[in-house]
Amino acid sequence: MLARWLFASAHPQAVAAFRMVLALALLLAFTPHADLGADIRQHPRLVELYEQVFLTRWYWWGRLVPLGLLALGWWPRAMGVLLLALLFSLDLLSGYRESRQVMLMALLAFCFMRSDATWSVRALRRPVVLVNAGPMWPIRLIQLQLSLVYGVNALAKLTPQYLSGDVLQGFSKVLPNFVADVSQGMLHLGPLAIPVWLGAVASVAVELALAIGFWVPRLRWTTAALGVTFHVGLKWIIRIGLLDYASMFLYLAFLLPFGPRPARTATAPQRREACTPQRVSLCKTHSPSSAVNTSA
Repeated sequence: MLARWLFASAHPQAVAAFRMVLALALLLAFTPHADLGADIRQHPRLVELYEQVFLTRWYWWGRLVPLGLLALGWWPRAMGVLLLALLFSLDLLSGYRESRQVMLMALLAFCFMRSDATWSVRALRRPVVLVNAGPMWPIRLIQLQLSLVYGVNALAKLTPQYLSGDVLQGFSKVLPNFVADVSQGMLHLGPLAIPVWLGAVASVAVELALAIGFWVPRLRWTTAALGVTFHVGLKWIIRIGLLDYASMFLYLAFLLPFGPRPARTATAPQRREACTPQRVSLCKTHSPSSAVNTSA
């Protein structure tokens, strides 16, 4: 069972679709950002390296080449490894670091997929039908990553201080990314006034549901709708950079049909049409009419 779960063949069209969306998501996540941050500013040589190389215009525009080739499916594994090398330095910049780390981990796992089996430059140049895009275990890693993003966050909040709302009230006073003012113990959403403790409990419950719900096939689309609603509502309370979009991007690891398609059983007319001239006699032997004549 575990071997089948990890090494079943992935469907090439679903993998190709994920590849194209991944390239677009990387483009949006690694937008130009010139803030070096305190970690880099402590080292003068790093500051000089970033100012002369990583923050130059040609470096930012140069990353578009492997991103475009990845989207087109031209040597996608090599382009993925190249992008990991190019984008790692940009991950060290301040701002959106968590979102970029999520995207880099997804890219690292996806580099092990054979994503050029279809909808790619290779498929146009060599129209050879490939029935799979490699084993499923890289997609499983991305799925586990999504569950960890929500699960670890929810478990970290399972404290009396957070569930009572005290942590949120304190954060709203000192953190600039809080949009709503909950310092008085109430969360105002339009005409609604919700106790902060209730919002805290609800956020933990939703994140636990998102960490588990995607693993139930019948609940995946419902869970995805819950996640989108949660992240849209969260923007009215607190800004968490691009982590909302990075998390929702990982939903595709569950929603796209990566699993192998069930084989279609040929009907009786299809089997009869498949008979070649060399096997006509064999087909007639197994036809219903021949069976009646034989019995007669």
